[in-house]
Amino acid sequence: MGLFGPEQGKQLRSANRTLAVGSELGIATLIGLFGGAWLDRRFGTGPWLTFFGLAIGVAAGIRSLMRLAPRPSKQPPKQPPR
Repeated sequence: MGLFGPEQGKQLRSANRTLAVGSELGIATLIGLFGGAWLDRRFGTGPWLTFFGLAIGVAAGIRSLMRLAPRPSKQPPKQPPR
């Protein structure tokens, strides 16, 4: 027997998915930002690689968000009984 009932389990899964989406977006953005800043310091290119790294990080985060987002169903929603 589980620790939580079916409704609480569904809510926890939903919260876990939301946390994963936010975390992946933030982490990808930060990795791109800090990676670009590190490359700028290494090569002396000013802010350009920081901007490029930030853009790549945001794009990777959005890609991750799109991958984790629920897909719309092709079936019509079920009607409750009357």
